[in-house]
Amino acid sequence: MLADSRRHGATSGVYRVSNHRERVTVVIRTKNREQLLARALDDVLAQTFDDWRLIVVNDGGQRRPVDALIQQRTFHDRVEVIHVDGGTGSMEAAANLGAQKADSEFVIIHDDDDTWDPQFLEVMVAALDADEDAVAAAARTEIIFERVDADRITELGRAPFVPPGEIVTMYDLLQTNRVVPIGLLVRRRVYDEIGWYDPALKVVGDWEFNLRLVRHGRVLFVGEEPLAFWHQRPQATGAASNSVFGESLGHMQFDRMVRDEALREYVDRNGIGGLLYLSKYIEETVRHYSLQQTVRRALHRPFAKLRRRRR
Repeated sequence: MLADSRRHGATSGVYRVSNHRERVTVVIRTKNREQLLARALDDVLAQTFDDWRLIVVNDGGQRRPVDALIQQRTFHDRVEVIHVDGGTGSMEAAANLGAQKADSEFVIIHDDDDTWDPQFLEVMVAALDADEDAVAAAARTEIIFERVDADRITELGRAPFVPPGEIVTMYDLLQTNRVVPIGLLVRRRVYDEIGWYDPALKVVGDWEFNLRLVRHGRVLFVGEEPLAFWHQRPQATGAASNSVFGESLGHMQFDRMVRDEALREYVDRNGIGGLLYLSKYIEETVRHYSLQQTVRRALHRPFAKLRRRRR
């Protein structure tokens, strides 16, 4: 199902008068997080590559703070704000509202709490220009742990977040999402070819989209150094929290929903016999391995005690 701005009661505040077709559309989805949104807006403005258009989707948040932040900055004619009264109901529907307005060559979702290296767009666009067969490019991404206070944002630490083997594969994505939106630049035509984000998924919609994306074509892995930064606040609650923490139960439930739907489609085409065998085989293999480990530990204890006594 495609997101429809009229269905969501969305209205646009247009700060755009030029007919120039930018190469990249950046979509920021936000809701009542002015401090984080201000950082995200400055992050886009700091890019060395400047052939972009910005669409801000205010997904049910207050209007005035968002408009004020836009007006405080010099975007010239390259920004449009979509205010959605009452919200769209999911992050994916909000992403669709912005992405569907894109008439650029590339699209990227820049959540209001994440950031880029200043050369992110320059490097990523160049990578896709050099490989016309690739459907998207994924940047080396780093996790930044932080705390948000009333007057400042404090970095607490960092950790790498990259695909195993530094390559984007279906094999790895079947386990969990290996590419987050802040690090993924997608060709705009791909949305027309594989569909949009599923608005029924309140979380994990980016993972479900990535599963379709890698089936459709090759995704480049780009960057000797991190170019995208996924900011996380494990202890935060309310508007400042991340969905991966604040919606942890939802992540588990929607993860299973995605897998279950794919499993049903597989069974409809291939029958259930092979899966019944495989699930039992895995269960018995795990049980056998666990039993072996238990026996080894039990046998090891007497010898360990004997060695201690001899000492």
